[in-house]
Amino acid sequence: MQADKYKSYTATDFLKDKDFLRWQLFNGEEDMLFWGRVIEEYPALRSRVEEGIVLYKDNIRFNDFKMSRPEISESCVSLQNLIGKKKKQNTRRVILSISAIAASIAIFIFSLPFIFNKDNNGLDIATFAQTLPDGIDLYSSDTKLILSENNTVVLNNKESSIQYEEDAIKADDNFILKEESSPYNQLITPYGKRSTITLSDGTKAWVNAGSKLTYPAEFSKEKREIYVDGEIYIEVSEDKKRPFVIKTRQMDINVLGTKFNVSAYEADKENSVVLLSGSVSISPGTHNKNIILKPNQMYSGLEGSHSVENVDASIHILWTRGLYQFESEKLDNIVTRLERYYGIRIECDATIAELKCSGKLDMKDDMNKLLEELSRALPIQYQQNTDGSYTINAIS
Repeated sequence: MQADKYKSYTATDFLKDKDFLRWQLFNGEEDMLFWGRVIEEYPALRSRVEEGIVLYKDNIRFNDFKMSRPEISESCVSLQNLIGKKKKQNTRRVILSISAIAASIAIFIFSLPFIFNKDNNGLDIATFAQTLPDGIDLYSSDTKLILSENNTVVLNNKESSIQYEEDAIKADDNFILKEESSPYNQLITPYGKRSTITLSDGTKAWVNAGSKLTYPAEFSKEKREIYVDGEIYIEVSEDKKRPFVIKTRQMDINVLGTKFNVSAYEADKENSVVLLSGSVSISPGTHNKNIILKPNQMYSGLEGSHSVENVDASIHILWTRGLYQFESEKLDNIVTRLERYYGIRIECDATIAELKCSGKLDMKDDMNKLLEELSRALPIQYQQNTDGSYTINAIS
């Protein structure tokens, strides 16, 4: 975690920050120390951090726990004091100090039943998505449709299809009444799988491997919002009275009716939007000015900077047909794409990770054939390990 990224944060920005939310939810030792350093290094942030905590408390209810503004201020002071004490005390005394401070700071009791309950209609979808547990194995063999605390539909097909109808949800061969669903649902598509989903307004999304899509079972009358951690190609149903917004960790994308691809894996440094038709407005988290895309343009965001370039947009949705075309792409990025698509771990030696390659791969072929093709284009060699994973090295 880097403290300097918070210098320009507003109180509401903290509610979108996963590290801040984890601190509020679990109050762990490492998080307490980190946020203490943030406040110590940037004193001007203190009031905004305090306001962020207030907003957090106002938006999320945890067992009716109440925390006053003086208590919040006192907690921030305690965090700063902890940094100084840590330098002087031994490990045992630091742990005791942390325990004492934890007792004075709001300890937010988090549980899956709270997140997936019937009363979370007022919870912002980005906050909801970012407070879900992270312990999800994306190498799992099954796609999961989480409808509520006690209702998870496991889908075994390599390519699953989910459709939200007027009163029911069809997921492959499963039919579930909508009344059994919580207000927000989540589709988890692991590595090696793909999904398509038709939302309640008729919008259709193709969900790539290793992606998590959070959305309401039924859109409200005023707005349509979904949250993406991963990659989707989406065809938005036009509704001028209800603009469609895609939220990600890095940006918001506002549309009326259009077709475009979003790649926003939270694990990746770079994110992108490629527009096929219509128009979209992108609000990057690090810029105040919105960016308008035209068809066959691509927005790329990387660590606080962004660019817009003209592209052949159709190339960027070939993954929906099991194809992967790339130009001057780093081997490391190609390997990541293959890992996600096939659900197979691949270790790439750092000395060759920056090698670039152009080509087109048919992802319906087996991994050995694809790696053989790559080894013809680059000075690399590969081997399959006993556990089914692969290792790629430079030719010795």
